[in-house]
Formats: sequence, structure tokens, C-alpha cells
Amino acid sequence: MLATREQELSALHAEHFSRIYQYIAYRINDRERAEELANDVFRIVWEKMPAEPPGIGWLIATARNVLGNEYKGRRRREQLMERLAEEARIRASESEDDQQVNVADILSKLKDKDREILMLSYWDDLTTAQLAESLECSPSAAAVRLHRARKAFAKAAPTYLMTEREV
Repeated sequence: MLATREQELSALHAEHFSRIYQYIAYRINDRERAEELANDVFRIVWEKMPAEPPGIGWLIATARNVLGNEYKGRRRREQLMERLAEEARIRASESEDDQQVNVADILSKLKDKDREILMLSYWDDLTTAQLAESLECSPSAAAVRLHRARKAFAKAAPTYLMTEREV
């Protein structure tokens, strides 16, 4: 039974993946993310296990729902960044130190995936193992992603790192 379901899903994926990917890619600007979301559609097919393999209409409807969740997540991240930037502006205006670096401004300059892993690591205080679980990757991949995000942050804020090293 399971082997039959795997074959059906594999055939469904081979037949419709490019169309679902294009549907999603036309609506967002990130090719890697579009591929992830398209794969999410087929993960949902696997989890729902409909009696009959779904048609393209069902797949498109599922892709539309997945995109809706993506848009909501992006909106929440933007609102969080705006709130953090506003709080940082308030703190900066209250601060007498003109050399203070605004971390929210630096984070806003980073790629979404770098900003997300830094926020998960530092603000949500996740360990590497928890990061791996959250990002659905291996712990070593999570550690590499965190390292790269830290490097991107350091590149965006060299003066911040210089003052931290001097302390």
C-alpha cells in the first residue's frame, strides 16, 4: 500500500511540479523559496493522503493556501522589523552615545534567511539542535547557516564588531 502511494506521489510530482513551481514563482521573488513552497504543496498531498490522486485544480488551490501563509509570514516579519526599528530609534534618541549601532537597521539589510536564523538564535535563544529542528535541516547545516549569517551581519556592521572586540 505504502509503495503504491509513493509511486503515485512520485508520478504526481513528476507530472505537476514544474507547473506548481511556476505558479508560485510568478507570485514571489525568491526562486529558492518558490521551490521550497512547491515542495510543501506535495508534502501536504502526502500528509492528507487523499483516496484518489488530486488533480491540478486541487494542487493549485493548495499552492494558493501555501502562498497565503507565506504572505502572512512575510507581513508579520515586516511588522516585527518595523517595531524593532522604531524601538531602536527611540532608544537611540534617548542614548547619548552617537557611536551606537542600530542592530535593527543592520538586520534589515540582511537577506531574509540570514535575519531569520540570527533572530531564532539570539532573540528566541534556540540552540543549534533546536535551530536544525526549526529549519528542518541537520544540526551541522544549521551551524553552517548560523555561521554564514553571522558573517553577513559582521560584513554589514564592521564598526559594531570593532567596538565589541575592543571592549
